[in-house]
Amino acid sequence: MKNIFLYIIGACLSLSLVSCDNEIEIWDSATLDYSGSYLYTVALEDGTLDHGYNNEYMLEFYNTSANVANEIFIDDHDKYFEMRSKFSLEGDFTNFKSESIEFADLTDNEKALVLPSGKPTALNETKAEARTNIRAAIVEGKIIAKGATTLGGNITDSLYVKMTLYSGTVNFKSVSVPVEYRANPDKEEFAWEFESVVHDATKDETVIIAGHRFTGFSEDEY
Repeated sequence: MKNIFLYIIGACLSLSLVSCDNEIEIWDSATLDYSGSYLYTVALEDGTLDHGYNNEYMLEFYNTSANVANEIFIDDHDKYFEMRSKFSLEGDFTNFKSESIEFADLTDNEKALVLPSGKPTALNETKAEARTNIRAAIVEGKIIAKGATTLGGNITDSLYVKMTLYSGTVNFKSVSVPVEYRANPDKEEFAWEFESVVHDATKDETVIIAGHRFTGFSEDEY
């Protein structure tokens, strides 16, 4: 009986330690103060509201694979912005901005580089497509702890981001598909490959994102 009791105690301690380890892994992020899901509105620079709150529209802030401070991804899961972009920031979560707002210094929006439809028929064909939001920069941003009251009256963190969106042209070229990936190994195939982006400054747009951290409570749903 004594041995059974000791075994149960040992098992409980083991589970407790595993639980603690898992918690450390979940929260082991260098960008924890930024990280999370945010419900948001979007206004144009003149103040015109272009997008209101919608529970299906959320911005996700999370760390990159390098997991370094002030380097985050912003992902809207193909909604308003159709964006998954990496941002290198200066400041901290209470007052942050992109290290540079120059187009050449910014990273490409992964969602803007989707390959064109239709397959090329020869090698070295080129295709240029006008795309929006090919890069973006944060001019000013703030996350205020407990700075927002939700629809249901709960207190959560507020979000404010002034963002400039850069549009232009995305260029692609055709390449030969390796034999092992062809439908018919004996027949040459071609596919599009991303080549470059070209900025068109006349299409730049600045928007104001305002919102709050998602709570998950039913009373806060829009």
